[in-house]
Amino acid sequence: MKTKTFENLIEAVTGRKLLIDTESEDILNDTEYIVYRILPLTKIKVSFKWKAAKTDEKMLRSFITAFTSKYREPNPLSYDYEYGGKQYFWKDKTDEEKEYAVFHHVSHMYSKEKLLQQVQENFSNPQIEKSLIRYGFYTTEYGIGIFAFWETEYVVNAINKLKEFLSGKNIPFSNEYSDARWVYRFKLNISKDAHNNLLQSFN
Repeated sequence: MKTKTFENLIEAVTGRKLLIDTESEDILNDTEYIVYRILPLTKIKVSFKWKAAKTDEKMLRSFITAFTSKYREPNPLSYDYEYGGKQYFWKDKTDEEKEYAVFHHVSHMYSKEKLLQQVQENFSNPQIEKSLIRYGFYTTEYGIGIFAFWETEYVVNAINKLKEFLSGKNIPFSNEYSDARWVYRFKLNISKDAHNNLLQSFN
């Protein structure tokens, strides 16, 4: 799994510019990484640990689990309240105050459920189709896989475009889901180099 490709994918999935602390071109399976973002004004580094899955098929699933469980970001709704007869609002904070709020109590952060909801909503955003076509497919020994969580119309569109591409080149293939249906497989069984070349042409 190429590091830059995966970083682009997780940006589309989470809606945040998250980077993986590695100088390697590839993400190594079963390896622990620091995932982080730098806040623009204060330069605060917001980070969490993520252990890459043992297989590429489980890579995005393992990332989403770590992101929703460990990532810290203030939920603006938790800052709109009344105290002592005075109203307080998130919108009234300065941009720097909003960034420093990342150090506040966990009760002010987005919950795991809310972060997961945001990820699900991103899979229902029309922009995810383009992102999946560019970053969501990956090659394997059997062919090409795509992360197909929450199989929205835009995920289906991306899948169908690869089907059309392969059919247009008269390349025989079969399809199946992974056991947990997190990945949709294109079984080509040519060679991994051939799979890589096909995916590069498709992208």
